[in-house]
Amino acid sequence: MIRAAGAGGRRARALALAGLLLLGAAPAADRGIAIKARPVPLVENLAVGEAIGRIRFLGMLALPNINANGLRFAQLSDLAWDEDAGLLYAISDKGALFHLEPVLRDGALVDLRLIKAVPLRDPKTRQPLKHRYADAEGLEILNGNNGRADDAELLVSFERHPRLVRFRPDGYAIAEHQLPAPLRDGEAYVDGNKGLEAVCHDPAFGTLTVPEAPLQAEPAGFHRLYSTTGASWRYPAENQNRVVGLACLGGGEVIVLERDYGRLFWRSSIALKRLRLAGARVDAALSVEPLATLDTSEGFQIDNFEGIARHHGRRFFLMSDDNDLFIQRTLLLYIEVLDK
Repeated sequence: MIRAAGAGGRRARALALAGLLLLGAAPAADRGIAIKARPVPLVENLAVGEAIGRIRFLGMLALPNINANGLRFAQLSDLAWDEDAGLLYAISDKGALFHLEPVLRDGALVDLRLIKAVPLRDPKTRQPLKHRYADAEGLEILNGNNGRADDAELLVSFERHPRLVRFRPDGYAIAEHQLPAPLRDGEAYVDGNKGLEAVCHDPAFGTLTVPEAPLQAEPAGFHRLYSTTGASWRYPAENQNRVVGLACLGGGEVIVLERDYGRLFWRSSIALKRLRLAGARVDAALSVEPLATLDTSEGFQIDNFEGIARHHGRRFFLMSDDNDLFIQRTLLLYIEVLDK
């Protein structure tokens, strides 16, 4: 005879669900748990669905600083969208990989579910990455939109020990990529904490990556975008902005996320720019198309945004890194970039 579950049965199911999460496994039916994300405004008097400049605001969530499978859901540095699996991946500065499911309603971001949490593992020892080797900063997905849900690979760029490594979604490494020659020398970077901050892949132009700050040998006033094919392109640097995210849209179109954080009274700003590689001469100075600038001094309630992932069309997720500090927030922003 089947009995209706009482309080004890409900408690047992809740404990089982928590156990699955702590073990890093996703429950088949419930597909993870809601993490009590809290909707927050982008700027005063801007409703979800309304536009400001070339940005349409489609929701922003403040995310809690919690533990899952022994991993801290904090210091999130980049994102990648898996269309086949319907998952948003996020990596942290501590070498953690999180599987997330955004909840959209009427095209707006309203909630987030945590499906799985796993550590990134060393290619040789297969043990979780530690210390400076765990400083994952850039994330890109390969085979994420080919109609198969079981062949995705995640390409991660690392900062303090610069390298590019492909991982399976379970956190196990597949292979390390050889970096372009200028990026192989750790002494070429201006600072140990200004390594490979972002990565994306373009079928025609190869895997693209960029240091947070230009290399020491780079002429003043320029950032440089590097391809694993050996090509590179310069584009003008602006003020104190650091490059923190890349999104390849195909055909040589690249969205760049730049950030200026905390240099003056905790002021924060981010800038979205578009670069076009198609038809550009290698080593040429690319022209830059500004898309949007969000600045706390102008009322935008942003934080230390470092990650960007294309969702559909001109819609993007952006993630902020809270540095695991109580005075900062982990924010997941959903926007649409509009044409002029």
